[in-house]
This record gives sequence, structure tokens and C-alpha cells, in this order.
Amino acid sequence: MFSMMGLLYYFYKTWNTDPGYIKTSEEERKENIIALAEAGCLDFRTFCTSCLVRKPLRSVHCHACQACVARYDQHSLWTGQCIGIGNHYYYLLFLFFLMMTGVWLLYGTLQYWSNHCAGSFHQDGVWTYFTQTMSCSPWVSYISSVACFHTLWASGWLSVQLYQIAFLGLTSHERMNLLVQRKSSKHAVSLRRTPYNLGCFQNLADFFQCNCFGMFKPNIIDWTKQYKLFHLAKEKNVHSV
Repeated sequence: MFSMMGLLYYFYKTWNTDPGYIKTSEEERKENIIALAEAGCLDFRTFCTSCLVRKPLRSVHCHACQACVARYDQHSLWTGQCIGIGNHYYYLLFLFFLMMTGVWLLYGTLQYWSNHCAGSFHQDGVWTYFTQTMSCSPWVSYISSVACFHTLWASGWLSVQLYQIAFLGLTSHERMNLLVQRKSSKHAVSLRRTPYNLGCFQNLADFFQCNCFGMFKPNIIDWTKQYKLFHLAKEKNVHSV
């Protein structure tokens, strides 16, 4: 019940929370267009032609939502919502509780089969035990297959997300862009040499906005209004994202 409540709550928070839409007034849009045009920077990297807004760093225009999202990670098909600076934290917790709910469901189905089905894995073999458990209760078997599917993808995607956050300091969209650059570029492109990778513990402190009992000081950045690349990384040879 705890896992189910957490799953439903963080699904709602992920779906209902503003992911970080870039919002500007009509006057600000006109001023940004004039300023970018005079500076010769009116291109797709700094200006969104769909929203007519100046694009902050790490923001991407989502064609599904028809809006620019700050520190854009992806458009999640499971929640029907963009994942950005505003709800990325809730999205990770949604994946965690989805994984935990699936694990408990799998544990429950195994307990049901062991108590109510006559088959034995060690005596009957794999195939006979499988067919007996399927015929013993088709509904429980269906629940088990659905739970297995969601547990596998949720645990796998949660691991990928945590790896990108902790060891790369990148979003899913930024990582995919670097992978494309790696294939097309003649020079070596490292996923670790970016301005946003400040080390494992600092990356985690920045993402979760925690100081880890005073050991780290998280960088507080408003990605909806960050337009200039600040140099936080110690490495000078970094790749653009």
C-alpha cells in the first residue's frame, strides 16, 4: 500500500507540476527579438521561432507540448508530460515507486503460486512448472507478466537517469546530442567533458539541492533565465552540449 500510494502521488506530481515552461510577456518577446537581431544571434540556438522567446541554456522546444522547457530531459510517454527542471525530481521518485510496486507484485505472485499451485520447479522442470502455473490462475499470471514488464523498464530507466545525473551531469536530450556528435565528428567527443559535469557528489548535490550535511554546497541556478554559459567545471577542454 505504501508503494502504491507513493506511485500514485508522484505520478500525479510529475503530471501536474510545471516542468519549467519558458514564460515571457509580449513586451519581453519584442525586446529579445530586437536585441538578438542587433547582436546577430537570431538563430535556432538562442531563439525559438515557434514560441518567439529567447531560449535559455539547456532548454528545448517540445513539439508535443508546443512549448520550450527549461533543462529539458524528455517528453515522457508514460506520464504524457515533459520532464524538465520543475518535475524531474518527481519523475525519478515515480520511477522508483513504480519499480517497488512491481517488485511487491512479483513477490505476491510467487507466494500465491507456491501456496496454491501443485507444481514444483525442482521436480517438474522449467517447462512443466511454467505451464502448470499459467493454467493454475491465468489472471495471476497476467498480473505477473505486467508487473515484470513495468519493473524491468522502470528499474532500467531509473538506473540510466541516475547515471546521467551523477556521473555525466547531463539530461537525456543532451546525452543523445553528444552521442550523435560522437558518431558524426572526426574528433573524440567525451560525455564527461561538459560544462555541467562537476563531479559525482557535486552533480547529485546540485540536482537534489542538498548539502549532504554541509559537505557540499549546491549551486542554485534558475535555468528558466540562464542565458550565458558560466564556467563551473575545473576542466578547460570541455565539449558543448
